[in-house]
Amino acid sequence: MAKQIQEEIQQGVESWISLGNRRPHLSIVLVGDNPASHTYVRKKIRAASAVGIYSEVILKPKDVSQEELLDITDQLNMDPRVSGILVQLPLPDHVDERTVCNGIAPEKDVDGFHIINIGRLCLDQHSFVPATASAVWEIIRRTGIETFGKNVVVAGRSKNVGLPIAMLLHTDGGHQRPGGASYLNGQPQDILHFLCENCSRWENEQLCQPKSNISHPQEMPSGDATVTIAHRYTPNEQLKLHTQLADIVIVAAGVPKLITSDMIKEGAAVIDVGINYVRDPVTEKVKLVGDVDFEGSFSPPSHKHCSPTKNAVYSSPLHLTWESLMHPSDSELDVAVKRKAGFITPVPGGVGPVTVAMLLKNTLLAAKKVIY
Repeated sequence: MAKQIQEEIQQGVESWISLGNRRPHLSIVLVGDNPASHTYVRKKIRAASAVGIYSEVILKPKDVSQEELLDITDQLNMDPRVSGILVQLPLPDHVDERTVCNGIAPEKDVDGFHIINIGRLCLDQHSFVPATASAVWEIIRRTGIETFGKNVVVAGRSKNVGLPIAMLLHTDGGHQRPGGASYLNGQPQDILHFLCENCSRWENEQLCQPKSNISHPQEMPSGDATVTIAHRYTPNEQLKLHTQLADIVIVAAGVPKLITSDMIKEGAAVIDVGINYVRDPVTEKVKLVGDVDFEGSFSPPSHKHCSPTKNAVYSSPLHLTWESLMHPSDSELDVAVKRKAGFITPVPGGVGPVTVAMLLKNTLLAAKKVIY
């Protein structure tokens, strides 16, 4: 899926440049020597290069002052060559992340963390959507997972991931759609599907005609779900009750094996956003895992993942009793989540690559000045 999105972005970039416009330019501010941050930035740089977006990294030491970071964002805000800006998080403790994120101009805030973009997102208005939340939205939309009237649990309430995911999924289908898509007469109108020679703003886009010959998947509006947000103070018993009734479980808590097979119902969609580095007790090597107990305790090799299975269902199990919820059988505990879910994303290789693709999409949106 990430590859397909990148191909769409690449064509959008080429078309934009062919009309005489400047190549989109992404500036990344990287502070300190956090290995994970450096890895993420390298992935973003490689992906940007692959779709034709120019990128640069501004590397600063971990003792950089907040004032210097704000000076850097001010300079980038005023630079007409720069389309999008992001400051790689986390930042050192002496720097206030919220202040720095708000120092980026909203129209160049491709991470979607500025208070104006978050506020517009919460009001169902067009905005730059945080890339991880946008990735979850895109996965649901492109795989055809129905959200209308469904029960969704979002485990994790961070302002950059959990909150925007919840906002997107419960948004009113009759309102504007945040991000780069709009629905006119029930049909998706995505800027990446338009090669407009006359305009690039939302109010005029309905006058344009689609010129792309890329074959796009059938898309459907997402949202109108009943969303429950769980967090660190949600008792495990309550979390389990909520997830067992959920049609869609999205996990972004940063807790390995938080969600086990006895916590989800048959056929539920499970999207794992967690990123955790743990040491394998057998090999002693550090490996990347999500928040979902993907393999289970005694599960054999299974089928392909990241695609709905034929027996996927999305209906609430009204027959469940309190006893079955709180005291699963041994066989239920031994089943891998990947065998029980109707759809599941692995870690690594699931949400992560799509997140990078959605960041690049935001950069193209910024260059075309579609949102602002």
